Amino acid sequence: MKIGIDCRKIYDPHVNEGAGIERYTYNLVRVLLKIDQRDEFVLFCNNDLSPETIHKLKGNNSRVKVVKLMRFQSKIPIYESHWKISRAMTTENLDLAFFPANQIPLFYRKRAFVVVHDLAIYLHPEWFPDHQWFSTKIVLPKSFERAEKIITVSRNTKLDLLKLFKLPEEKIEVIYPGIVAKDDYLPEELDNVKRKFDIAGEYLLFLGTVEPRKNIVRLAKAFASYLFDSGREIKLVLAGAKGWKFQPILEEIAEINKRLPLPMIKYIGKVTNRERNLLIKNTRGFVYPSIYEGFGFPVLEAMALGVPVLTSKNSSLEEIAGGAALLAEAGDIADIKRNLKILCEDEIKRKELIEKGNDCSSEFKWSKTAEKIRSLF
Repeated sequence: MKIGIDCRKIYDPHVNEGAGIERYTYNLVRVLLKIDQRDEFVLFCNNDLSPETIHKLKGNNSRVKVVKLMRFQSKIPIYESHWKISRAMTTENLDLAFFPANQIPLFYRKRAFVVVHDLAIYLHPEWFPDHQWFSTKIVLPKSFERAEKIITVSRNTKLDLLKLFKLPEEKIEVIYPGIVAKDDYLPEELDNVKRKFDIAGEYLLFLGTVEPRKNIVRLAKAFASYLFDSGREIKLVLAGAKGWKFQPILEEIAEINKRLPLPMIKYIGKVTNRERNLLIKNTRGFVYPSIYEGFGFPVLEAMALGVPVLTSKNSSLEEIAGGAALLAEAGDIADIKRNLKILCEDEIKRKELIEKGNDCSSEFKWSKTAEKIRSLF
């Protein structure tokens, strides 16, 4: 079988750190090409994907072809995003096309599978720029309608799909992603990271894009209230890129810091993959009280690195945590505060969370994900 994979949104370790979908595509493709010893693959990539990343994906596998698509700013976005790749895929005469980033190009009419990561844009349109109507009204509904199979990354996303669209349930397959969480770092590397970001002493860590859905302001308010009550000397470190409507969030954080005896909430910006793992591995606790997630990679990564986790009792987060994390109501500052106290102070509970988290996270392997998707192919 000849399978085409849309790799235009893919993590390139030699160029960028990548977001969730980019990392999903990179890890899945890398493992899938290793375990599939039978099929032919055609990877459709942007022309600026580094040769090193291409080699990591395909190696010397003669059954893998790479098609590079020129990237340029077209005055007609539909040409860049839909027509060009549709033409390239059609020319390759594929048996099946696989689209890991939520949508199928409008002009591709042959057999196709699509991965849907979340439906936040429908459930919370206020979290997104106003110019998303073309995607929500045309591209995504058409993709779901035309796909032979829809793969969702959680049961929660499957339920969202069934609520929002008239789709047959048997068309949708839940296949969890895997996780990658390396911890083979030297002690001096942590010292270098702490020095770089000016972090001293104990800290709690939030890691994710700074945007309304991540619930950072409520987390900061709960943390400040906990500090006032406990008198504990511990920082809250916020790491991640600036996203949609980030400015009011950072302004609110600055105001909360002013009300504390010392600024104890620190935003350090975007971090590298290595810095990310070091910061997670050495935190007192990982905090991720997001309002909505299609999956929630950081929660499982923290568990895999032996860190107790506090997350939200909603969307896919409760589903993937599997009883191995503290769960708070995302909209309830008092509940987040109560769980912060447990996370910081209850040594028996912390040990239990670490043990359960290790067991839970070990179930999410890319080899499992790739095998299940290969079986669908």
